[in-house]
Amino acid sequence: MITDAPMRLRWGPWRTGRIIQVHVGSAANYEEYREECVQQGQDPSGRMPPHFALEGGLQDTALGFLRHRADAAAQEQVCYLACLLEALVNAPSAILRTDLIRRVYQEVNHLSKTLGFRWRGGEGRFIPPVNQDAGDPNYFARMVSPLSNLQEFYAALREYASQRYRILSKEYVIYYPSRLRSVLG
Repeated sequence: MITDAPMRLRWGPWRTGRIIQVHVGSAANYEEYREECVQQGQDPSGRMPPHFALEGGLQDTALGFLRHRADAAAQEQVCYLACLLEALVNAPSAILRTDLIRRVYQEVNHLSKTLGFRWRGGEGRFIPPVNQDAGDPNYFARMVSPLSNLQEFYAALREYASQRYRILSKEYVIYYPSRLRSVLG
């Protein structure tokens, strides 16, 4: 275990280099299985729980959660930064077609520096998924699209980030590959 609060972060026993996100129910079942295997002297890495694989920008977001593993406010800011990037890359909005886009990029740069974070280009998605997204996969883009001023835009993204962070903290476990242990020192 890395930490249980403010988010559930764990080391995964799998040989994969991927970070995975697992619903708490599936994670609890897997942890029981894992404990049984360890008690019997078996390797639990042959089975994985149902999960989302966090790759590209999603991996960067998960690494931000790991970096700020003891700081809920910083983790929520990582979520907000992910929302800003998702809006810039994947959500058409009238605001982002004006010179106000510079202010959004300034906000991204400011938050990135504050959080000590660097995003790579060509990442695709940034906001970690949750099961509820399956019901309306385009909700975020539809929410951003009609926003008509920058304050409204920032407020909507902050609220979305806050809600997403609460869901992630309460309902999910993020497993990191063992090779990342060296990152924590």
